[in-house]
Amino acid sequence: MMRRRLPLLLVALAVLLAGGWWWWRERPDPSVMHVFPGVRGPAKASKIVEPPRTRIAQFDRGGPHRLAILVTDPQSGWLGLVRGFRAHGVPITVTEDPAKALRHKVVLVYPIVSGRVLSAEQLRALAQHVRDGGTVVAFNLAGGGLGELFGVGEGTEASSRLRMRWTGATGEPESDEIVVSSTGEAKVASVGYAPGTAQAAARFDDGSVAAACRKVGGQACVLGVDLGSLAQRSMNGRAEALARHYVNGYEPSLDVLFRWVRDLYVAGEPMPWLVSTAPAGRQASILFTHDVDYGPSVHNALAYADALKARGVQGTFFVQTKYMKDYNDKVFFDDAAVADVKGLLARGQEVGSHTVAHSGAFEHTMPLGDGRERYPRYRPFVQTVDTVKGATILGELRVSKFLLDRLAGADVVSFRPGRLAYPFTLPQALNASGYRYSSSITANTVLTHLPFQLTDGRADGALQPVFEFPVGVEDEEAPPLLQRLDAADALVAKVARERGVVTVLIHPNQVGDKLRFEEALADRWKGRAWMGGVRQFGDWWTARDALDLDVQPRGDGWVMVADAPKGAAEVEVLLPKAAQGRVTLRLPPGGRSTTAIK
Repeated sequence: MMRRRLPLLLVALAVLLAGGWWWWRERPDPSVMHVFPGVRGPAKASKIVEPPRTRIAQFDRGGPHRLAILVTDPQSGWLGLVRGFRAHGVPITVTEDPAKALRHKVVLVYPIVSGRVLSAEQLRALAQHVRDGGTVVAFNLAGGGLGELFGVGEGTEASSRLRMRWTGATGEPESDEIVVSSTGEAKVASVGYAPGTAQAAARFDDGSVAAACRKVGGQACVLGVDLGSLAQRSMNGRAEALARHYVNGYEPSLDVLFRWVRDLYVAGEPMPWLVSTAPAGRQASILFTHDVDYGPSVHNALAYADALKARGVQGTFFVQTKYMKDYNDKVFFDDAAVADVKGLLARGQEVGSHTVAHSGAFEHTMPLGDGRERYPRYRPFVQTVDTVKGATILGELRVSKFLLDRLAGADVVSFRPGRLAYPFTLPQALNASGYRYSSSITANTVLTHLPFQLTDGRADGALQPVFEFPVGVEDEEAPPLLQRLDAADALVAKVARERGVVTVLIHPNQVGDKLRFEEALADRWKGRAWMGGVRQFGDWWTARDALDLDVQPRGDGWVMVADAPKGAAEVEVLLPKAAQGRVTLRLPPGGRSTTAIK
């Protein structure tokens, strides 16, 4: 009998020893981490689900008074056009059907006009559309015999053209000469045309025509920049080499190109409309954000919160939940920090995540993870500036959000990575972890001063339900921030000309000059700019983005029908050719309105 029991006892002993070893290895060590007793989680795993490819048919809707985008190659960068025009508030219909597109007065044919993709009858219909008073905008006239109609000579495709300069100078250097390509990996194709009878609006740096229009009843226009490809590359964070400044500068190259097509839509459509990019009555939007990633910063943040609260403004505080002692710093996310985070929330501020480890490895070498990372087992240990042990992208997202939600009641939906490190898997990881908003890249890098929707893998295939709010002003460049107050004010003024967004990034490692900068900038733009945090503005922006508007003739006038799946709070619809000029929408989620236009 004893011989039979012996193997069972040995197995039980082995199990106990293994369990003891596991407990010893996995136990929290108060000497290297802060332990929150009884806190474990998140319990639910984060699962990354590959979204279905975004299809042209999803945008093949709406009435004939929108800008029509006729896609002649579905493998092109057409999704960049969708993201850009939606950000700029231009109503669009996207279709592969030439007959459907030609029901619209203004048609953008993308990416190619050629007998290889359009029949002779369809090419004749495009030409007739212009002669009948319509507007056709093309990128690559690669054949079809329409060169004479557009008034340009032969086009030459290349990626070596780096700049284009507008012939009608505005006196704004960054807008008058924009970047369209770069050397190395950040190359974007362009088509430079020989001059002809069309009036050139812009020329490339090699002297060829970059943009031109010829009036023949309506207008036939060419834009030699592959706008869809440029938009995709920029918004996907794959065009850093294009920007003339990394941050703290005005870089509207993408915005200028979208506005050029927008203005052609407004000129050619009998009753155009645009959804404003700023809340009603405001010239611009300023998002005040703070990266809380240093021990004293957690408590210092309260002074910034008090200053914003005194001005009736909500800011966003991206808090690093640093509970590990490592190369970067000692532990500073502890019980005292939790109390300070609660203080931020009590002052009406938003709290977002700024990771756990704040490691430079986040962008290039950190693995995605399995989505089951949990505190306290998740213990990322930073070894050097760019190396970290035991960290994953999902762990950084999941665990930081869990601790801020569980311990402080923050309900985190906004994220900013340490060092603005931007891995290709971030969009899908954000969605899987419960985030809706990101501020992970600079406005100059993406060539736009507007928010935009992210794509899966920062690639061309599928949209993710997460919006990016790029950084416009930050505090780490020389000279000190307060000495750059006038420069920041001037930047906001430039962005305000087109009702753009400036996201301000401040590290509250001190409460002197940086705090005075924030107070002064807020005071200068009081009453003119909308001011707040990422979540507050993000909720407004996503509701605006979801609006479904159409304008249609009725009797001797027009009517605008608005459907608001996510509601509409102070969303302004601009009507450039209507007597009232604008309409402000205030609708509950699922609301609908019908407005007469004269």
